[in-house]
Formats: sequence, C-alpha cells, structure tokens
Amino acid sequence: MLKIGDFSRLTRVSIRMLRYYDEIGLLPPAAIDQSSGYRYYSAGQIETVHHIKSLREMGFGFPEIGEWLKESGNTRRLLELLDTRKREIAEAIEQENEKLLRVGRMLEHLTKEDSTMDYTIALKSVPAYRVLSLRDIIPAYNAEGVLWEEISRFAEVSGIKMLQPCYAIYHDQGYKEHDVDVEVTLHIEGEAAETDRIRVKELEAEPQMAVLFHSGPFEEMSKAYHALGVWMSENGYGMAGPTRAIYHKGPWSEKNPADYLTEIQVPVAKGESSSFGPTAG
Repeated sequence: MLKIGDFSRLTRVSIRMLRYYDEIGLLPPAAIDQSSGYRYYSAGQIETVHHIKSLREMGFGFPEIGEWLKESGNTRRLLELLDTRKREIAEAIEQENEKLLRVGRMLEHLTKEDSTMDYTIALKSVPAYRVLSLRDIIPAYNAEGVLWEEISRFAEVSGIKMLQPCYAIYHDQGYKEHDVDVEVTLHIEGEAAETDRIRVKELEAEPQMAVLFHSGPFEEMSKAYHALGVWMSENGYGMAGPTRAIYHKGPWSEKNPADYLTEIQVPVAKGESSSFGPTAG
C-alpha cells in the first residue's frame, strides 16, 4: 500500500486533487486508517489515475470517466467513448477552421479602402416567367438546398424540361434567423404536373430590378447587401418586393467557395421602404 504523498509523487497528481477524486467518488483510497485518517492507495490504482488524466486531457468530464470506471474499465465502453470524442473533436476543428477562414476573409475585406466598390449595381426590367414553384418555411437560409433537391427531383421524374433562370425568392419582410419563408422556382415552358407542394404559376414581371453579382462564399453575401443598401440610399430607392437570387455557380459545380457566383435581384422603386428577405438585418 502507498501513502497518499507517495502515490501523489508517483502519479504526478496533487494531494488536493486526489482528495477531490475521493470526494466525487471517482477514485476512493484503497484503505483509510481509522485511527489516523491516513489514506492509502494500491499500486494498481496508479494505472487508473493515468487513465483519468489521459481522458481529462482529451476533454472527457468527470461524470463520463466515473461511469466508465464503474463498469470496471470496460474496454468496449472505452472504445465507444473514444470514438464519440473523436467525432466531436473533428467537428470542433472543422468549425474552428471555418472561423479562421472567416477571420482571414474579414481581414482582407477590411484592408480594402471601400468594400462597396467591389460591386456594380444596375437597373433592369425582368419579364414574367412560367415556373414550377415550391414554397415552404425552412429552419434557416442554409437549409434552402433541401427545397432545390425536392423540386429538381420532381421535375426530373416528371420529365419536365427546365430553362433558365431558376430563382430563389425570399418572402419575409425583414431578416429572420429561423423559420424562413423561401420559394424556389424552375423556369419551364407549357403545362406540368402538380402536387400538394409543387405548383405551376406565373412569376410576375418586374419593371425595375436592382441587380448585382456576388463572387465568393454564400456566407459573405452580406457585403453585397451592404453595397446594395448604400446604392439604394444614395439613389433614393427602396425595396418594392421580395428579394430574388439566381445561383449561377455553387457547391454543385465548384469545389472552391471562392468561385461561387450569385446574382441578387431586388425590385426597387423611388421612395419605397419595405424590406424583404435576407437583405434586412
């Protein structure tokens, strides 16, 4: 048997921490002298401490470690815990790498004299289109792809010929983080089958649409909307209808998000002030 001081030196864990392990039931001493109160540990507990330290360094909490120890160090259970933790770490690394990329992009963006100068905004009229339409409330803007998959699959199965352009239309008055009202449309000719979710309709013409192109990741489109807001303010325009987007290039065609190309269209009129879709906020 080893005194707590000797056990502390051998395991390189402080006496204070060993007492804490005992308090939470993680590693009780092998024996306690009833007359003196001295704590004693067995040589076999050294390996247990090494496991505890290793698991703590990997990010496991004391409750998880305690549950595993209660199962007498079940190897199969440990493998499950390690596999779960591996996935969690990989996801965290991916999220941190994405943050790093965004930091780099913002640094690059802020070093430019005037970010709004990256965009050319033009006015044009847009004709009416006959479209296949699917409109739904989705959890967030990044869930829009689910709607595109559904409507594209329906068109393919139904043998419907798709033409250009294909629009996403954002119907909310103002930006929303959740429960977003989005409509996706495929330009078609003639009649087509319908379902309770997918309809054929006439997408109305717009006599005056402010149009700009955004090159780069979808996450950076706020820069384009900023430029649009500056342009509208300087020229006395307001939004007169839902924002539209045409995704010319995206993850389906490009490996590098820097190569994505999105066309943003906003119906405008002099003196209007309504806000539709993701442009607000």
